[in-house]
Amino acid sequence: MEVESGTITLLRYALNVELGVTAATAFVLGIIFHHSIRPIEIDNRVWTLLILFSSFNATAFFGYAFVGQHGILAGALRVFIVDGAFLIGVYGSIAIYRLFFHRLRKFPGPWGAKLSRFWALKRSMKKVQFNYEVEALHKQYGDFVRIGPREISINRASAIELVYGPPSKLPKSPWYSQVSDDINKTSINSTRDMHIQRQRRRAWDRGFSIKAISTYEPRVKAKTDLLLSRIAASGGSPMNITEWSMFYTFDVMGDIGLSKDFEMLTTGREHKAIKGLHDQMITIGTLGTLPWLLAFCSAIPGIAGTFQDFMGYCRDQLEEKKRSTGKDQEPRDVISWLIKAKYENDQSAPPSDFALSEDTRLIIIAGSDTTAAALANTFFYLAKNPAVQQKLQKELDTIFPGGEKDWTYEKAKFAYLDNIINESLRLKPLVPGGLPRITPPQGLQVDEVYIPGDTVVGVPVHTLQRDARYFERPLEFMPERWEQISAEKAPFFPFSKGAFSCVGKQLAMMELRMVLSRAALSFNIAFADGEDGVKFDTDVLDTFTLTLPPLKLKFTPRQATART
Repeated sequence: MEVESGTITLLRYALNVELGVTAATAFVLGIIFHHSIRPIEIDNRVWTLLILFSSFNATAFFGYAFVGQHGILAGALRVFIVDGAFLIGVYGSIAIYRLFFHRLRKFPGPWGAKLSRFWALKRSMKKVQFNYEVEALHKQYGDFVRIGPREISINRASAIELVYGPPSKLPKSPWYSQVSDDINKTSINSTRDMHIQRQRRRAWDRGFSIKAISTYEPRVKAKTDLLLSRIAASGGSPMNITEWSMFYTFDVMGDIGLSKDFEMLTTGREHKAIKGLHDQMITIGTLGTLPWLLAFCSAIPGIAGTFQDFMGYCRDQLEEKKRSTGKDQEPRDVISWLIKAKYENDQSAPPSDFALSEDTRLIIIAGSDTTAAALANTFFYLAKNPAVQQKLQKELDTIFPGGEKDWTYEKAKFAYLDNIINESLRLKPLVPGGLPRITPPQGLQVDEVYIPGDTVVGVPVHTLQRDARYFERPLEFMPERWEQISAEKAPFFPFSKGAFSCVGKQLAMMELRMVLSRAALSFNIAFADGEDGVKFDTDVLDTFTLTLPPLKLKFTPRQATART
């Protein structure tokens, strides 16, 4: 009893110490707290920190109000003052450290960016065009710009191989841990452990192998037939090609990815689940500039809104697919290859059902929105540049003198069409920002500049691919430039590079070649009356991938005599 009484007495003494002394102590503890968590990646620990902070407040309030006998109002006031002193210590220490003592303090950039990623969030929310914000920063500050407290944007061609490789070994940044930092609960795209990612990539490589893609080809052609039939049925009336490109690519990936038809080309309407995804793209895109905030918000039940419809749809389709896929059944879609790996206990299999569910969503999203943007953008450039379109049609007429009845995909793989696609991807890359990586402990040397270890780095695709140092007349659409330069050797990486490059590149190219070659072979492509393409060109949103405005085009059937 004496020990207990002594403890209570000591506690009451501590709770009754002069408020100024307590506040000063809290201030110092805030500084100590900041420096203790600096080496720790806390992006996915915000809820934990908030719960700990709230628990401390509740305990402190009870202590002040009842043990220290200050009463409820005075107790709440004391907690408020202690909290304020502690937070001033934390954020004051953060600000001073980041501005004057941080390892990146010598790199140029806006003061706001050096202090907090909230600067990037504010800039992104202004027009949802953060790619243009980054481009402007590079024009102002040079090739190496500090765009976050520990983030450097590098606008140098020499950085591409160093950051993305091969042979780069830079892992992904905390941006990819928005769902979870548990490797058993993430899609392959969000897997940051390079060894685990390489293992899982093998199952995906089987699903996108040359053999697999050859089995997908007739199904892609069937969807292309349906799109071309809808274009023909328009009779030259305006078509929102942004919308129809999206219908096409989601229908393809529904079939190729899950053997499921979204039927958007048939109905001419966006599927409810896909609309649930698209309704949240601006929110996802803007909050993505502040990864911890996106992870924090995602954990709040119900906040995902209509995105829940998409998530629920993917879960249902996966469960249906698992029931219908036998262990000895030959895979006929991408998800079947992943399920087969799980049946066989292959190391390439997703490590859990949750991870498989995440992969299911990835199949649909990554393989659809990006290709849809590429297709709509290329239609835009063909309408805007009649000389390019006519040259393409001339080559198509030579390759397919009988028109549609002579068309084959093998013959559609010719240089000038690929040059048009590459030029479209150069000017409007599908993921315009710099995919973030982390430098190794020993740092990274990029030409004459040394970047310290544990720094988030990225090469901004949009900015670099429009740089006059690497491309002559960089803002002009000039497919002919690719006759003189190699897409493999140029500073051109619309599908990324290295271990994390896009596994579905060849499928995307198949879709683009099929649609563009057949559309240009059979139709003249032009802006609809009242459409000039300006808003489509300037109002595109950077939502990690591109979110495009509507684009009204008209497709006029070409006369047979025009091809002779």
